[in-house]
Amino acid sequence: MMKVESLIGKKNWYDLWLRVEKETILTIFIGFALARASIFKELTPFGFAFFSAYIISKGLNLPLLLSIAIGTISSNGFQSLGYIFAYILVYILFLIIKEEKAYSLIKAFIVTSTIFLVSRALGLAFGKTVFIYDILMVFFETVIVFTFSYIFSFSLPIEKVRGTNIGNEKTICTFITLALVLSGIRELAIFGIQIKNLTSIVIILLLSFNQGAFFGGITGIVLGMISYISHPEMPFIISILAVGGLLSGIFKDLGKVGTILGLLLGNGIISFYINGLGTSFINYKELIVASIIFLMTTKKINEMVSEIFTVNYYLRKDYNQKRDKIVAKKLHKMADLFENLSITFKETAEEGSRYSTGEVYGMVDNIANDVCINCSKYDSCWSRNYYRTYQQFFNIIGLAEIKGGNKKSLYSEIDKFCIRPMEILDKVDRAVERLKLNESWKNKLKENRLLLSEQLKGFSRVIGDIILDIYEKPSFNQELEQNIYKELKNKRIDISEVSVAQIGEENLDIFVDLNRAVKSDERIKKIISQTLEVPVVGDNQNTNTKRLRFKLIRQNRFSAVTKAALAACQDNKISGDSYTFGEMENIHFAAISDGMGIGTKANRESKIAITLLERLMEANIDKELTLKTINSVLRAKSSEEVFTTLDLGFIDLFTGKFQMIKTGAPATFIKKKDRVEVINSSSLPVGMLKEIDFNIYEEYIEDGDIIIMMSDGVLDSCGDVGNREMWMKEIITNLDSINPETIANNILNIAKANPTSNKDDMTVLVTKVWKNI
Repeated sequence: MMKVESLIGKKNWYDLWLRVEKETILTIFIGFALARASIFKELTPFGFAFFSAYIISKGLNLPLLLSIAIGTISSNGFQSLGYIFAYILVYILFLIIKEEKAYSLIKAFIVTSTIFLVSRALGLAFGKTVFIYDILMVFFETVIVFTFSYIFSFSLPIEKVRGTNIGNEKTICTFITLALVLSGIRELAIFGIQIKNLTSIVIILLLSFNQGAFFGGITGIVLGMISYISHPEMPFIISILAVGGLLSGIFKDLGKVGTILGLLLGNGIISFYINGLGTSFINYKELIVASIIFLMTTKKINEMVSEIFTVNYYLRKDYNQKRDKIVAKKLHKMADLFENLSITFKETAEEGSRYSTGEVYGMVDNIANDVCINCSKYDSCWSRNYYRTYQQFFNIIGLAEIKGGNKKSLYSEIDKFCIRPMEILDKVDRAVERLKLNESWKNKLKENRLLLSEQLKGFSRVIGDIILDIYEKPSFNQELEQNIYKELKNKRIDISEVSVAQIGEENLDIFVDLNRAVKSDERIKKIISQTLEVPVVGDNQNTNTKRLRFKLIRQNRFSAVTKAALAACQDNKISGDSYTFGEMENIHFAAISDGMGIGTKANRESKIAITLLERLMEANIDKELTLKTINSVLRAKSSEEVFTTLDLGFIDLFTGKFQMIKTGAPATFIKKKDRVEVINSSSLPVGMLKEIDFNIYEEYIEDGDIIIMMSDGVLDSCGDVGNREMWMKEIITNLDSINPETIANNILNIAKANPTSNKDDMTVLVTKVWKNI
């Protein structure tokens, strides 16, 4: 065990050492290159500026000192003693004051610039003859040291690259540093290809492709101006790189090939205006090799570049995660609260016996006070035989509850120990009736508590699902976004932005933002469907007004449409049937509720059931709990009998699963290509019993299936026909149409044509299902 832990420890230390070594090597290389970067071919202040910025911002670094010294000597030879002396003085100064943290950047750079000025002045004094030009150059060089020390302190080679929110200032500082590093490489070439030119072209292509025309143009300007500052053709090179970067960013929607084409066009246009046809300022071999390297860059490299230059990318991501955690924590507390309340109400409902002892004692005392108090035998019964009398009354109350209306039997029992049996019998009957009435209300209260307990538990589950949705983060598919953006742009859609959010493997949300509002998204849907090779549909929002943003989702495997036909009873123009249908979260649903009887009362009952059904489904409440809630509400709504049938159909448009739930509803028919199936039920209506009775039927639908639901008024219109389901099955079999509206109207017209059709309300819902191509 110790050996394994030791190996793991060694591996971690090795990985850490590698990471540190990479950073150190990069810093040493940058320092070496900057020490060689020159201005006017003789001034090399950039190495000292970088060294000052590094030790002030990061701390002492002896390898960096050596690399800058070597770079300076390799560029200026032994004329660089003034620079070397300045490096050593700064290193010693900060070695002495390394514990002091009170100085600011400006103060520190003033000190280092002063040291540089003194060192360079001493170098001049001990060297050749000093001219005014040399003094001016020293002062000019000192100004450059101060300026570029500040620039280098805000560039990415000194600050951490990952986890940094790079703004415009830092971007410019980084480009300047990069350009000076390339300038320090000078004329280094491999097989006639200059590394400086090659690197410049690759960087411009990368940033143009990932960040667009603005970054491409800025990169070209900065690299051209700084890297080629001593080059006689610097203005032309700046023009080529700037225009090339600008055009590369413009053509980035055509992919990497389009980005390369933009750079080639920029080079060709500027070169043609300067030198004429056939002559290029940039070597063709350098352009070709840089293009090949750019084409070989991976998706990961492009993502790294995009992340670095995305303003507040990491900060925004961190804030979003914290916000989600806070919301999820609060929701979790609410879910626990509802769960605990549910348990409390359930325990309260299950407590207690049928009658409490106190209630029975109270009944006996009330009877004794009303009847016995004025009786001549009161002392004999309640003074000398108190416990026996109490027991006799207890027995009489028990018999009254058991035997109910058998007053003769109760009278004979009371007559055995009491001289006023009729008065006692009357009081006992009234007391028992009150007790039963109280018990009935207690049972209703208990039933409502149990319902509330189940509802609170259901709410707790719904909140739990919301918490899971919060933690299930959507991933944004940049590759799909780029492909869609490119295709829309090519088809002349005035597109602003495309976002593709993906949760899991199936859910795909596409948000399209336009620069100019349009009324219809049909053309956009067609283009995106062809691009993804997956059909997409709109989010069913109102399209009567012009919009700048559209949301598209992956089309389901199945589609469904429902049509209705209805007729009220001729005796009452208000139909007692209510219905609803629609689509929520890939589930198509249809429901019919038939209230008891006809007219306003039946309509009110069925409408309550349908309205509750819609609201509970919107809240994503479990189907069984939904039915129990509707049942309890109807039972609690009135002291009279209130009940209604419910016929519910659910179709999962993605899997094709069909679920039918029936509570007292008549048969449902499924017309397939070669047959008609009948779904029957023997359950009782909602609101009739304490415990809801329902049947569930499930199967997988097929392309072209037609589901026909109806209220019992349609089937009852057949009159004396023995088997009404077979009668309707034959009607549906003989229908030739596949239009759901036509089928619904034909069935209703056939039912209305029967002589007995005016006895009840009639409603027909027809749902046509088809498979999407």
